[in-house]
Amino acid sequence: MEEAIAAFHEGMDTFYEPQSVTCTAKNKRVLFAKMYDTFLKPSILQAKLNNLSAKETIEFLVPKILDWIRNNSVREQLNLRNDLKDNTKAAQLRSEGNKMFHPNVKRYIEAIKLYNESIAFSEKGSTERALAYANRSNICLKMQRFEECLKNIRLARESNYSGEKLNQREKEVKNALAKARNKNASSSKISPDVVEEPELSYPAKENAPQVANCLELRKNEEYGRHVVTTRKLKVGDVVMIERPFVTVLKDSFRYVRCDFCHGERPFTLIPCEGCTAAMYCSEECLSKAYNNYHRYDCGILRDLYEDFEEVSLIDIRMIAIAITTFDNNPEALKDHLDALDESNVNGFTMDWNKATQQDIFNTVHVLTTNQERRHSMFVAMFIFNATILHTLILERTELGPVCEANPATNKFLLDLILRYMQIVNCNRKLLSFNAYKVNEYVAESFAVGCYPLISMLNHSCAPNVKRITLPDGRCAVFVIRPVLEGSQLFDSYEAGHTLHEREMRQSMLSFTYSFRCTCEACTFNYPTLKVLLEGSDVINSENKTKHLYYNRMLSSHEDKKVRKIMAELRSFLNETPKLYPESEVCFRQVEFVRSLQVLYNQTSENAEYWKHCKP
Repeated sequence: MEEAIAAFHEGMDTFYEPQSVTCTAKNKRVLFAKMYDTFLKPSILQAKLNNLSAKETIEFLVPKILDWIRNNSVREQLNLRNDLKDNTKAAQLRSEGNKMFHPNVKRYIEAIKLYNESIAFSEKGSTERALAYANRSNICLKMQRFEECLKNIRLARESNYSGEKLNQREKEVKNALAKARNKNASSSKISPDVVEEPELSYPAKENAPQVANCLELRKNEEYGRHVVTTRKLKVGDVVMIERPFVTVLKDSFRYVRCDFCHGERPFTLIPCEGCTAAMYCSEECLSKAYNNYHRYDCGILRDLYEDFEEVSLIDIRMIAIAITTFDNNPEALKDHLDALDESNVNGFTMDWNKATQQDIFNTVHVLTTNQERRHSMFVAMFIFNATILHTLILERTELGPVCEANPATNKFLLDLILRYMQIVNCNRKLLSFNAYKVNEYVAESFAVGCYPLISMLNHSCAPNVKRITLPDGRCAVFVIRPVLEGSQLFDSYEAGHTLHEREMRQSMLSFTYSFRCTCEACTFNYPTLKVLLEGSDVINSENKTKHLYYNRMLSSHEDKKVRKIMAELRSFLNETPKLYPESEVCFRQVEFVRSLQVLYNQTSENAEYWKHCKP
């Protein structure tokens, strides 16, 4: 049992980025391990002796875990608390922002983030909010973002800002804006680059326009549900373009991007008035978020970010969207699911042209949980988290009175939290963009989402397709290795052989998805890029020159240059007689994927920010 607990901690540390896990979340793990080790072991043993199924084990463990949580001051130990506006905290954050803004420091982006957090904590109409908007307008002026400066001046006045300083700033920025417009009018106009969006390489399915008609969903005992192609596919082909059912911003982007559309709008974000954890790019997005999900996660969002991993965030948002899909009636949602024949739900055969939101919801509801495969300790961990979340929802949302009046609905809500937690754990995908890091762009994830059709792709540590996040949040699936007719399409669940050795991959996949990977890379122990580089012909003169050339072109982020080398790489990967995973093939594939990210990912504006900041 001690080995299981050690594996639990090792798995959590391996899978989650260290910087994304808060101290409180780590404390929660320790608390769970304590409960499991000192209290739950006999119950687990009893369930095994009685040959209980996974579902029966959950029914058996839930009341025991709930009692333990109630009797062991879990709320206090995790510092769970109502999220309230706090002008004192807002003042502290604004003061920290002022330090970053100082002329000798000029860390304007760090200052903007702190001002945004100050705005989120401040009370509506307060002096603190007015000052934070005014401070933000000053940064906009320094960075020559004149339109945004004027918007912040308006927001500061709406928050009762008084003083001549803002009037003088407004005059200055209007003069600067007029000069900029005159300069643009007199200069020769340069047409902005038109970003070409990828399209399906083959005709779409008549019933599913987001999927090429050569893809089929099949099912067998070995692979479960999986996707195969009925024709040969070439490197560079696009076979799926899907919109996510649900997305959640990563913690580090909450004061940079809109919580609803995820647009990068650090200079003009406005706060939710009910919490301190969500900001929006416009009143329209704020309203849409509330109507779609935020009315249910507003009261618990800060605790979700501080005390739980991203799985719980998406879990609760998915449930919120499900309830709003059924006109904010959880009992109607329960009736729908009670009558649903899950075996008949197939996203590949469903007519998406006529699909209702309820039909789309069904395709997410039937995604795999892997519940039967999980070690009892991990099942207990999900119950532990779900029970805490259930309690918070009852206390802080409008679902509390509904569940109190109807015990069946109360149990249904807990069951749904537990089910979706496991669905999200198995099916979440990262949304990425091109982030500027001082001297270069790198692919970085800014959100996590769930795509019902793309989730049908099985994993391989040597995948033949790659997910590319488009600027509007859709995900395009590109072929990155030639695929024969009748073959299966394989995605990578963030565990590819090019970056991770077999032992680590096996550990990550077993911990998160509860299966032992037997893909070609694991069966034949394919090497990492590091190993290939140390002992391969990539370091020889001709290949080394090519490698450096491709990297230089990719780093330029110039559309024409990147398209040129993408075409070269695509031709090589389609025509080379060399077999995967020979070193040159692996390196060219990595470079091809990077070219796709450069061309089709959203590219952050933050390269422009650095022109005005000290490095």
